[in-house]
Amino acid sequence: MIYHTALKNRSANYGGIKETVRSDHPRGVMLKHDFISNGLAPEFDECNVLYAEPPYAHSGLKIFDARAGVNNRSYSDLIKAMGSIIECGSIPVYLVLSRATLNKLPKPDVIYETRLNGDLVCLGVWNDKNPTLLSSVELICKTLGSRYKCLGDFACGYGASVKNFIQGGGYRFVASDYDGKCITVMSAQLKGVQ
Repeated sequence: MIYHTALKNRSANYGGIKETVRSDHPRGVMLKHDFISNGLAPEFDECNVLYAEPPYAHSGLKIFDARAGVNNRSYSDLIKAMGSIIECGSIPVYLVLSRATLNKLPKPDVIYETRLNGDLVCLGVWNDKNPTLLSSVELICKTLGSRYKCLGDFACGYGASVKNFIQGGGYRFVASDYDGKCITVMSAQLKGVQ
């Protein structure tokens, strides 16, 4: 499974592919949707846990925005949108972010160091009395699949979190990204995943 990243040494850039606005899967739905500008899509109402790996820093947001053809917004806009999602809901929220960014959001119940693609990262958790804290985000998403019925990922990239959630036993998912090319790639990667 390929991973959508802003890191140059690990990046796979898919220029020239068409955007997908919506793709249905037997276990869920994938959407082109910009949570920064528009909050969560209505489809997320069925989710009982949220997980996301949003842009880690302003430089990453700029790279993702350029790929998606989006202009004129700041990392502060991203932080504000994530803060609104956290404050408006009561379901568990798991976000992989830098410690500096986590400190700008409503105070997490837990900040935990884990690994993403081998790199040490911080995981903030809200609204989970028994948080899933494991050695990698892959294991965390698989375990969330054994605990929750429907995962929502509002910054899904190419869908690694969803694939891991399903492998762990998760029943349904709602995934969105503001780059429709990500939805195209994710849909192709999830073909045959039941």
